[in-house]
Amino acid sequence: MTTHPDGLDGWRRTVVQGLRDAVGSWRGDLRPLADELVAHFGAVLARGDGSQVAAVSVPVAVFAGLRGHEPPGWLTAAAGATYLAWDLLDDEMDGDPVPFWRDRSTADRTIGAHLLIATAAAQPGLAADPATAPELTRVYLDMVATVTAGQLRAENPLEPGTTPESVAAGNDARSGDMLAGLAEMAAIAAGAGADARVALARCGRELALARQLVNDLTELESGGTSDLRNRTATMTAAFALQRTPAAGRAALLDRLHAAASDPDLCRRMIDGELAPARADTRMLARLHLAEATRLANSTIHHPFGRMMMTALVTYTADVLIERAPRRP
Repeated sequence: MTTHPDGLDGWRRTVVQGLRDAVGSWRGDLRPLADELVAHFGAVLARGDGSQVAAVSVPVAVFAGLRGHEPPGWLTAAAGATYLAWDLLDDEMDGDPVPFWRDRSTADRTIGAHLLIATAAAQPGLAADPATAPELTRVYLDMVATVTAGQLRAENPLEPGTTPESVAAGNDARSGDMLAGLAEMAAIAAGAGADARVALARCGRELALARQLVNDLTELESGGTSDLRNRTATMTAAFALQRTPAAGRAALLDRLHAAASDPDLCRRMIDGELAPARADTRMLARLHLAEATRLANSTIHHPFGRMMMTALVTYTADVLIERAPRRP
């Protein structure tokens, strides 16, 4: 596969086609689900430069950075199907509006998500180099198992004893392992050596951890309430608990939960007692981004891959710029 002359824009058309090919076997009642899925995926990738979909753009950047051209369709199809499955399941579990298949039943969406993971897992065996297909499949299945365990851990509610370390471990298992696994698959497909594989997997992990922190901050500062409503153990909440004397932590948790349905309280907390914890979270995200950048610079050398990785880091860093919170 060759690089498109329009650079960062061209790869997205190929990625969408790869997913369309991968779900081509969805027939009968599944065909409308597949068509809606591909249309949604294309619309998401069409926004900006694609950096918002790190699960897809990271393996593209890694492969292109090593080989100088776009990755094979099976790799991006596996990444795209995985992204879509977890995007759907995350919103279902959080009680948020689902990103696609909204008019379908919960059963249809759940079965569809399972089929997406199965479709992704099958891609290396169907189309990758037979010499690397078993290792690629092993990396993928290990990643899915770890992410699933991390997702279950994320269901544990925020408690007075929640620490930044426990939140970091959960983020690492969920977000970190997903991008690490997809980056490593891209490195294997590109023929990278063992040291480069390790470095690129770490690069994906560091970027994912930064983006998870950014997502949680954005949710809070934009007036979103699902994390507060669900008592989600975010890093900002953990930092706030760490700064609060033990005797006052239960009351802090009560205020956080109440803020989900009280816009005035939410605003006061964001501007007041949560401000130091928000600053701590921003600093931690910047540290993860700095490490991701260092690892990328040491392993990704082709301009196409470098541009994509730079765009990914910039997209994440831009959200970290402190702005006045939007009033709920």
